[in-house]
Amino acid sequence: MPHLVIVSAAESSQRRLLVEAVEKARSDGYDVLGSSEEMDWNGLFADAMTAGLFSSRSARVIEKAEAMGKFPDSLIPSLEGCDADYRFILLYGGGYKKFFPKDAIASSTVKEAEQVPFWPSQRTKWLLGRARSLRIDLNYDAASLMVEWVEEPEELLSVLSTLGNFADGETVDCDMVEKLVLNQEAKGMLRLLDGFCARKAGKCLQGFLELRETGDVIPTMAALHKRVRFAAYLSLTGGGDSVEKAFGMTKYQARQARDAAGRYDPQELKDLLAGVISLSMAERTGAGEGWAGFERLVLQSM
Repeated sequence: MPHLVIVSAAESSQRRLLVEAVEKARSDGYDVLGSSEEMDWNGLFADAMTAGLFSSRSARVIEKAEAMGKFPDSLIPSLEGCDADYRFILLYGGGYKKFFPKDAIASSTVKEAEQVPFWPSQRTKWLLGRARSLRIDLNYDAASLMVEWVEEPEELLSVLSTLGNFADGETVDCDMVEKLVLNQEAKGMLRLLDGFCARKAGKCLQGFLELRETGDVIPTMAALHKRVRFAAYLSLTGGGDSVEKAFGMTKYQARQARDAAGRYDPQELKDLLAGVISLSMAERTGAGEGWAGFERLVLQSM
């Protein structure tokens, strides 16, 4: 009789969890068979009994398992533990509990996508935890930079895996992230934002030159607005850990904001914020000045 492995996640996470379940089955000595479609629960269990006549340990992937409906109470006694000779790897897009009685779930292995924190500071801690579990030496600043530039959690994990393979036991730092993760547009954005915080016009100009070639002016305005807003908050309130935590700043973002708050007067930051908002609204209504107006505003503030 079979053991159920329930994979429940949105499509973005489902593939990774499926790969993990299949690799686990193979490492446990199972022959992984092709996926089954258009089959009901009774037919599936009959298939398992038939397969057992030809193979001692087999696993089968069931795509879109929701289509089979609710798991029958009559089959609960047939379920075995994770050492069963047959496994069904069942894919659900989420909400698997409505398809299974509690006793069936208790007898099954469940793989769900973890809840990834929304706030950057908490997401950075989550990423560091994943790095530790994978034995990747990722430092905090590099993790903060990854979180700032890679929004999708699954993409973050993919990038982390790539960096870990490249590092081969060495520490993954900001330099490695910049070289391997950031594309030309992201590198230009980073130079612009860091140049503004350090009040270095030359670095800002270099960033603008790179962004003009590949970037979009509205997202760039939004990124600068966020950086200036953090600096303005710290400048007006006097800063402190409580303010940084209240706005969910990572250590990297907080350090850059403190740097800018110490180099600009509060009024300069407020004027720049107002200017960026005005330019962004103009761009969205088709009355903006594009890169030229944005570049002029930033350089005048410096």
